[in-house]
Amino acid sequence: MTDQAMMNNRRILVVDDNHAIHDDFTKVFRSDVREANLDQARAALFGNPQPLQESEQFVLDCADQGQRALTMVQSALKQGLPYSVAFIDMRMPTGWDGLETVERLWREDPELQVVICTAYSDQPWDEIRRRIGRNDRLLILQKPFSSVEVWQLASALCRKWSLAHQVSKQLSELNQLVDERTVELQRTNDRLMHLNQCLVRTVADLDAAQAEISLKNMELERLASRDSLTGCLNRRAVYVSLEMAFAESREQGVELCCVMVDIDHFKSVNDQFGHMVGDHAIQAVAACLGSAVRLTDIVGRYGGEEFCLVFPRTTLPEAAEMAERLRIRIEKEAGDRVRTSFKLAMTVSCGISSTKLGADTPLELIDQADKALYAAKESGRNCVMVLDPIITGPNARDLVEPQVRRITPLPPDPEDSL
Repeated sequence: MTDQAMMNNRRILVVDDNHAIHDDFTKVFRSDVREANLDQARAALFGNPQPLQESEQFVLDCADQGQRALTMVQSALKQGLPYSVAFIDMRMPTGWDGLETVERLWREDPELQVVICTAYSDQPWDEIRRRIGRNDRLLILQKPFSSVEVWQLASALCRKWSLAHQVSKQLSELNQLVDERTVELQRTNDRLMHLNQCLVRTVADLDAAQAEISLKNMELERLASRDSLTGCLNRRAVYVSLEMAFAESREQGVELCCVMVDIDHFKSVNDQFGHMVGDHAIQAVAACLGSAVRLTDIVGRYGGEEFCLVFPRTTLPEAAEMAERLRIRIEKEAGDRVRTSFKLAMTVSCGISSTKLGADTPLELIDQADKALYAAKESGRNCVMVLDPIITGPNARDLVEPQVRRITPLPPDPEDSL
């Protein structure tokens, strides 16, 4: 049955063991008899009405017992021509009674609209409700009944069946659309999940690559700023660090000291023992310097056998004391750090300058420390020399040529012991 036919389904089944009742229902649903009855009713109420158009015919089938009715309902469903309404007599001596017939038919076709035809002496309503329950597909038609009443029930219930079928069809289509949309959304969600997983992996890969790049950059920065032989800062890095410390010293008005350290008689070490031992000697001095300074201090290889130390926030007397301790440590330990078959005697000379001397640039501060270092070498090496400011006015610009002062005590004169 097409959708349009379903909307106009007027197929009716009458179940009654009395064939005379079948004839009565046939007369009710005959178009000419029904129209005559309606015309009489309209004439009684409204005078002479205009003739109405012939309405659509009902299709009527009859069964004399419940078993036969069930077979007809099953056959109609298989053919795609379901009944919309069934008029069922409550009393049928042979076979099933009306209630059992209703129960059996509903098991086969739950959408069937049912009208139970009963007399006052038949089963009471409580019994019907107990067996069938409250159901909007069931109506009670008490005998005797008029043909108009039967026709109105049939027409209304057929319309109700059609509307219910239409709603069911629309709900089915809506559910199908929902299911299709749900599947589509699930596919989209799966794609998004996959893309998200790819994105997470990509971000993780990028993070790993960024971390590796950062490590490589740190390594490159270390290689660019560190001396390959000693691991100390190289000359360029020393100067960059000194510039920063020098600027901080000026901004905050704190003292900054620079110490130049030179390995004594290093050329003779290279000439006598070779460059490999010379490299070991430089490494030994660098190790002594790096292990003895503070975390805030700067240690760098300035060139060859020369080192530059920067002591931020340090006064000249403090720097002199620290440099003397470093000199003594190198004299005691550096030779033992060099891998040779004999003990190598190693000493250093140190020159110290301070921002109190009025240096305008970091290079000028280094030059002043170099002057003190030169004085230490001229004084016999293995000693610490500082430049002392001699101020004649209210500020550092009023000082005269600074004087070199020896920090390391002079060794005792052998002649004094005689």
